Amino acid sequence: MRRLVLVLTLAAAPVHADPCEDHFRAGMAAYRSFDAGLIAVEERLYAGLGWVTRRGVVARLEGLSAATTACQELAAVRDRIGGLGRDLGEAQRRFQLAAALCSGVNRSRAEGNLERLADSVAAQAELADYTRSLAPICAAP
Repeated sequence: MRRLVLVLTLAAAPVHADPCEDHFRAGMAAYRSFDAGLIAVEERLYAGLGWVTRRGVVARLEGLSAATTACQELAAVRDRIGGLGRDLGEAQRRFQLAAALCSGVNRSRAEGNLERLADSVAAQAELADYTRSLAPICAAP
């Protein structure tokens, strides 16, 4: 009898799992990861600069470490921006699933989050474009 109660207790958790909530929470976690990464990249590029210029950003990257060049730092930043795209894609996928599986106010919240992700997509694209524009400057002697 104890075994039956244990088996039923363990089996009950997956039965009561809410796929709407699971996907919504996973989407939020992916977005938080994206947001934290975006802030870290922006701080790496711009922290301490009173006025942002391409040459100023490259000089800042050059001064970050004696062991790396501005070009190496820029490559690391660009890799990090690529990783942000994966987090953003995961957030988008999870919110789409939540919107499909949820109902009522939760569906509206998931759909609203999908709409707001467009701003994040644009921010990530602009940052990627900006760092691409730094490549010729960092490579110049």
